[in-house]
Amino acid sequence: MSKLSEEDKLLFAQAMEGAVPINTSEKATLARPKLKAKRPKTSHIDLIEANNVESVEAVSAHQSLLFHEKGLRLQDLSRLRKGEFSIQARLDLHGDTEEVAQPRLLQFIQQSYLANYRFALIIHGKGYNSDIDYPVLKNLVNQTLRALPQIVAFCSAQQKDGGTGAVYVLLKAH
Repeated sequence: MSKLSEEDKLLFAQAMEGAVPINTSEKATLARPKLKAKRPKTSHIDLIEANNVESVEAVSAHQSLLFHEKGLRLQDLSRLRKGEFSIQARLDLHGDTEEVAQPRLLQFIQQSYLANYRFALIIHGKGYNSDIDYPVLKNLVNQTLRALPQIVAFCSAQQKDGGTGAVYVLLKAH
């Protein structure tokens, strides 16, 4: 039994006059762009050589990141995800363009590795001011870190350290 009065039904019918139902059989699907891993542009960073990373699917602002090499102990991965390591180095890429952020990121990883740091925090932001559909710096960090041989693992940070706008990074010992 309808709780609408006849007057309400008439007003609704008048408002909907000329409306055409939406065709739900033709749904649009949006494909996320595939990002190609690039070799570092700066040749002076000799420690950093890109692995064979075919492509990395673009991620959204609120999507969590997680990458680790095979053989990483589950306890270490769990501690990394919980942010239980002491942060030894920190890089904030907020406001950088992709062209500025890439060499800064590569230099930061090289310096951290040479200093024998094992745990770092990289703040890339969520890309709310991005002109495109996905956060540029977050995706740059995601694809670059996957390609670097010095990286054992990385994952999105805890809320207190930036959440999905930052990553914890575990570097190889040497």
